[in-house]
Amino acid sequence: MFNKILFPVKKLSLIIVIFTLIYSCKNEVTPIEFSETASENQEHVNIEIIYPKVTSKSDIASKINSEIEQTISKNIAFFEDDTEQLSLDASIKDFENRYINFKKEFEDSSIKWDANVSGEVVYNTENVITIAIDSYTFTGGAHGNSVITLLNFNPKTGALYSFDDVFNNPTKVTELAETYLEKELNISKNQNTDDYFFDEFFKMPENIGFSDEGIIFLYNTYEIAAYAQGVTEFTIPYSEISGFLKLSE
Repeated sequence: MFNKILFPVKKLSLIIVIFTLIYSCKNEVTPIEFSETASENQEHVNIEIIYPKVTSKSDIASKINSEIEQTISKNIAFFEDDTEQLSLDASIKDFENRYINFKKEFEDSSIKWDANVSGEVVYNTENVITIAIDSYTFTGGAHGNSVITLLNFNPKTGALYSFDDVFNNPTKVTELAETYLEKELNISKNQNTDDYFFDEFFKMPENIGFSDEGIIFLYNTYEIAAYAQGVTEFTIPYSEISGFLKLSE
């Protein structure tokens, strides 16, 4: 479902494209329309960011937009600890400044840094909005860093749904997810999913989301197995999981 697109390395081309969600005065989500804004600066690194943005000026819109931008910022920035947080503009500038400092220390390096982010409205109803943020950064080394973040919003408040907000029976959902993971990884009867986790115990993914087909369960690179495994994703149909949902899809 989420296909990684590798962008060519070039000089800084900062392009921010914003998809818009339009809300009526009753906060009912209407079909998505598109607008875009772009700014370019030919300098040191390549940055391309595309993400959804609610256009109304309500508190709900502000909460959703802020969470999306903070997620992107976190995915491309170099935070010293989890408590540090920069605005999206500041994170972009920080990314470039760190490259400049890198070049001062390693003048002969031909490495160019990249930060590519694409956002997608995966699901959009009166009860749930699911946004997928696909981020890729390259700052040297054998390969870049990829991460997909699924954000599930309450359209009526702008707040993020937690795992406990979504499911009414976490134990049953965990059992069901492990069964589906076994199918996804083609695990034989002589194996179990514990072999794929670094601490040798099955764990739910950090990211879940809603789709037209069912609930998405997504493990990022290194969250399960080695780097070569990449992203592991499966969807449990509503026909099998709806009985464990607190929310109406």
